[in-house]
Amino acid sequence: MALRNKVNLYQDRGNVRTSAPAVEPVTADELRTHIRGLTSTMLPDAEADDLIQEARELIEESIGVALITQTWTLSLDNWPLGEERFTEGFSTGSVADLYARPSTVELPRYPLQSIDSVTTYDEDGDSTAVTVASVFDVDTAQVPGRMRLKVGQVWPSALRGTNAIEVSYVSGYGDAASDVPAALKRAVKQLAAYLYSQRGDACDVSDALISSGAAAILDRYKVVRV
Repeated sequence: MALRNKVNLYQDRGNVRTSAPAVEPVTADELRTHIRGLTSTMLPDAEADDLIQEARELIEESIGVALITQTWTLSLDNWPLGEERFTEGFSTGSVADLYARPSTVELPRYPLQSIDSVTTYDEDGDSTAVTVASVFDVDTAQVPGRMRLKVGQVWPSALRGTNAIEVSYVSGYGDAASDVPAALKRAVKQLAAYLYSQRGDACDVSDALISSGAAAILDRYKVVRV
């Protein structure tokens, strides 16, 4: 009979945007041009901007991407395997558990630009700022991005029962619309155009993505897990 809790490779996590993009990837004029024959009288800037924002947010949420630079806070209850138990100083699980030990934390929104801060909390809710450069290697090349524990380092103490760790990070292709891949900008325009054509009607998100053609574009940007 195993005396140690089952290894949990996945953390309970919350991910909240704390700083919105400064601009949208598509302008009102670009949307009107995409929807041929529309003028600013037929589709005013304010309405066009709302459609673009809605389309962008639906796309970002559907595949976990961040188009324009934005800041997020990831909250974790514990580090990977943070609740692992030992009996009398000895691991009582299988040898395979030792090799399954994850040493990275993935940042859900991609592409990752940087990690602003890592904060941990003790049982009393007091916070401690972690020196990221000393404890973690930040990997912005992988999708999604991640931070890996440096060799010789240990996970910083995080003892609060819930949300004991907060990671503030920045994601996005860049600060300007020109930084966003052309295909993703086209997906925003196609979805925004579809939302315009269906205004006043109930619109299912999945149907909107498929019917607008945006879903087919987004397939190449999805994170595929094996």
